[in-house]
Amino acid sequence: MQKSVNNRLLIFLFFSLSISISAQESRFKLDIEYINVQLSQAQTDPFKRPFIYRDETSLIKKINPVGLVFGGTLYIYQNVLSKHISADCLFTPSCSEFSKQAVKEDGLIKGTLLTIDRVNRCNRIAAQDLKHYSIDQKTRRYPDPVSRHIKASKHNGE
Repeated sequence: MQKSVNNRLLIFLFFSLSISISAQESRFKLDIEYINVQLSQAQTDPFKRPFIYRDETSLIKKINPVGLVFGGTLYIYQNVLSKHISADCLFTPSCSEFSKQAVKEDGLIKGTLLTIDRVNRCNRIAAQDLKHYSIDQKTRRYPDPVSRHIKASKHNGE
């Protein structure tokens, strides 16, 4: 009698385990399908910035090793490092975006010099001198475009 009760108990446990395992498998499949749907609908990162020479038509600028190193460094900083160190620039556009625009408009050497000047001015001590400038109410930062630092003779066609 004891043997038949043990056998029935084992059979009951076996069937209950098999039912729970099959239910878990169906839930697992539903979870995988849900994850696949969420990944397919994933939006691109709105803060991802493009490579500096992405739209460049000149092959020389695209394959220039110095430009590639500079552009790659700037790309990594903008898309990886600045997100993690929560860099907060006083100006708009940000210092890295300013650097990208300066290099595109003025070339690598002058753009690098403008970038060094801008980074030296982007600190809380230098912010004391900014009280004479107007602040952009939308971004709560001081506007400092690259065009402000380019000589007027360059714009007049000289």
